[in-house]
Amino acid sequence: MEANLKWYKEKRLDTLSGVLLDKGYLIHRVFSVKEAQEKILSLLNKDKTVALGDSWELMNKDFIGKLREFNFFDRFTGDSEKIKRESLVADTAIIEGEYITENGQILIVGDYNTSSALFGAENLIILVSENKMIKNVNVGFDKIKENEKYYKLRASKLKNVNEGFSIGVIENGKKFAKRISVIISTENTGL
Repeated sequence: MEANLKWYKEKRLDTLSGVLLDKGYLIHRVFSVKEAQEKILSLLNKDKTVALGDSWELMNKDFIGKLREFNFFDRFTGDSEKIKRESLVADTAIIEGEYITENGQILIVGDYNTSSALFGAENLIILVSENKMIKNVNVGFDKIKENEKYYKLRASKLKNVNEGFSIGVIENGKKFAKRISVIISTENTGL
């Protein structure tokens, strides 16, 4: 990565990290998706249940194989819909944020189990990256609408029953102290 671009991304993430800390999130900075996956695994507890929402970055064979070493709601084996419904009560939910505003609001798009994780899970781990930073929530909703075909394609590839178009917004992490961990990658994720 060109030095100037890397510097620019790091400065943007420094500013965002300060905002997120003020909003009560737990922050973990990483440089790559691989490091993000390792960080996520380090935050899990073998005695607690784990669910995974819709995410291109986290739905790879190696990462899912490592999740299977935990008490994982494995929707990739058996009755996917039944397992996704059961996963709504997981102790920890791992999801990918589609966009994050400069004010620290996180927009989530996915199947019902992805957006419902915001309410059901005891702990949330959310992957975002510098390329997903946007000005405000309205810009996020516009981008989601622009990329509707992408979300429908992802839902189809993941064999979701619905269109994978449930949207959730996390305003801040203060209501649930130390409940939401945000993994921020310098490397781009998603769109």
